[in-house]
Amino acid sequence: MDFADATPARLRPITVTEPARHRIPPRATKADMNPQPVPKSAKSYLPKKRTRLSVEERKSQIIEAAATLIAEHGFWGFTMRQVAEACHLTEPAVVYHFKSKSELLVEVLARRDEADLKNLAAHLGITYEDLWADPAPFGLVDLCDTLVQKNAQQPEIVRLYTVMQGESLSRHHPAYQYYQDREEWATAMFARAAAHDALTDPVREGRIVFAQMDGLQLRWLRSPETIDLVSEWGAFMREHFPQLFR
Repeated sequence: MDFADATPARLRPITVTEPARHRIPPRATKADMNPQPVPKSAKSYLPKKRTRLSVEERKSQIIEAAATLIAEHGFWGFTMRQVAEACHLTEPAVVYHFKSKSELLVEVLARRDEADLKNLAAHLGITYEDLWADPAPFGLVDLCDTLVQKNAQQPEIVRLYTVMQGESLSRHHPAYQYYQDREEWATAMFARAAAHDALTDPVREGRIVFAQMDGLQLRWLRSPETIDLVSEWGAFMREHFPQLFR
């Protein structure tokens, strides 16, 4: 059963739509004009001096610096200026590669997707290419357990995904196409996993499980002190799909 065309189309740089490029930028806040210093961890892996890098190497450096800042301070807690300082660049040099903070955030998400998918394949004991195989060599339990355990370790990245997912419902948002593509390949992956488990309606069941995961993660982000994401997810799967644990 063919649920999707192999590897997802969106694991490549976003092209920002013209309406998004021409928005009037928000008025600078006091925090923007007086940003917090770049944390030591964001500097630790970067060159001590500004070095000449290729365009792709420079973009990768900027994305990694932004990801580190997000992980430590949340996506509201960093500025383009901080990213520039972490990379030993001027702020205009960062803007040359990423026209806005939103565009940079999209690339952080895409880079995290790529890393998480490679991590997923490694934990499932398969190759990256096997993730897109049809039939899938994995079922819903293994797929979901691996994803949930990983997400529990990176709450700020999950928060970024969640907030931008809502914002990107507008066609003019820089992340609109990214989330459209992601929705397509992710739901297809869940459907293939459900087919591996021989569920009656794998497309529907896969979509329900994917939606349930999104919903539980939202509750967890709101109440991390009272909700254990991993244990709550395990309980849901055992209650609704007991046949997968026999």
